[in-house]
Amino acid sequence: MDLNLKHKIEKKIKIAIIGGSFDSTIAKTHLRSLLATNKFEIVCGCFSRNKNKNKANSLFYYLPKDKIYNDVGKLINFEHKNINLALVLTPPLQRYKIYSILANKNIGIIAEKPFESNSEDANIAYNLLKKKEIFFVCTYNYLGYPAIMEIKPLLKKIGKINNLILEMPQQASTLNNSIMKKWRTKDLSIPNLHLDLASHLLSFIVYFFGQLPILVNSFEVRNKKKNYIDNAYTWLKFKNFIGCLWFSKNATGKRNDLTIQIFGSKGSIHWEHKNSEEIYLFDNNGNKKVINRLTSDTMYLKNKKFFTYSPGHPSGFLDGFINIYEKIYLLYKKKIMRPSIFLNLKDNLNIISTLNAIHNSSIKKKWLKVNLKK
Repeated sequence: MDLNLKHKIEKKIKIAIIGGSFDSTIAKTHLRSLLATNKFEIVCGCFSRNKNKNKANSLFYYLPKDKIYNDVGKLINFEHKNINLALVLTPPLQRYKIYSILANKNIGIIAEKPFESNSEDANIAYNLLKKKEIFFVCTYNYLGYPAIMEIKPLLKKIGKINNLILEMPQQASTLNNSIMKKWRTKDLSIPNLHLDLASHLLSFIVYFFGQLPILVNSFEVRNKKKNYIDNAYTWLKFKNFIGCLWFSKNATGKRNDLTIQIFGSKGSIHWEHKNSEEIYLFDNNGNKKVINRLTSDTMYLKNKKFFTYSPGHPSGFLDGFINIYEKIYLLYKKKIMRPSIFLNLKDNLNIISTLNAIHNSSIKKKWLKVNLKK
C-alpha cells in the first residue's frame, strides 16, 4: 500500500452507529454525508432491537456480520478501543442510557436531534456528559445550510430585533399514503411533534440570538383519529423582543415549508426552505435585496466548499449534513474552536426545557415561565 494513502486512511475518524437501520430515512442521509466527506470510517454498529433486522444491516452498511451487535453494551465492551465516536440515531426516548454506556468508556458522541425526549432524562444526560467532559455534538441539520449561516452576520443590518416568525408546516398526518413510524405516533411527556419540528425552530433561535424565550404560551391540536398532537401555535416572550412559532403535520399541501422571518428596527430578513439558497433583505426605504450564491459580499453563500455543485443545482438537506460532518471532523481532529452551529450541552438541555414549557402551557392554558439553566 502507498504510505501516503495508508496515512490518510489512518487519520479517518472511526465510528460506531447506534440505531439508524436500513429503513430509516435519516440514517441514509447521515450515511451519505459521512461518506461524502471521506473523513469517517464506519467500524461497527447496533442498528435495531429486532435481531434479524439488525443483521440485515450488514449489506446496507457493508459491514462484516461479526461487527454488528445486538446490544450496545456488548458493542462498546468489544469495540471501544477500535472507535473514536459513536453516532446515536435512535428515537430520543431514554437516550441517556446510551450516553452513559459511551461516556463510561470515553467514547465521543454525535447525536441526531433532539438531545432527549423529556426534561428529567435531559437533565440526567446533561449532568453525566458535563461531568465526564465527553465530546458531544447534537446535529440540527438546517444549521448546516449556508444560507442559515449567512443570516447570522446579516442580523446587524436590520437593527434592533422587534419580533420573529418561524414556521415549519408539514402534511404527514393528512396524506392517505403517509406511513409514520409507530414511535412517532405515541406522545409521552413532550409530544413528538415538538421534539421533531419545534426543536429545529428553537435551534434557529439559539443560533441566531444565543438565547431562548423566558415565557411561552401555546395552543395545540390533537388529531382525534390518530390520537397524537399534530398542530401547534406558540407565542414567545424574550427579554427584548417577541416571536411566534407554527409547527404542524396537519397542513395539507405543505411539504416542509420551513420559513424564517425576522423583523428589526431597520429592516427584515426572510428565508424559505423551498428556495433555500436565497435570502431576502428588506430595508425601511422599501428596498428588497436578494442575497444568493452569486452575491459577492457574502461569507458563506459564495463559498464553494459548502456546496456539492455549482449555482442552480441546490442540494440543501444533504449539503447541510455534509457541512456538519466536515465541521465535526475539524472539531474532533483539529481541535478548532467549537463552531456555533453546534449548540452546547446547556443549549440542548434548554431546548428540551422550552419544549416542555410549550406543551405544559397548552395544557394549563396560560403563559408559563421556561426553566432555563443559566
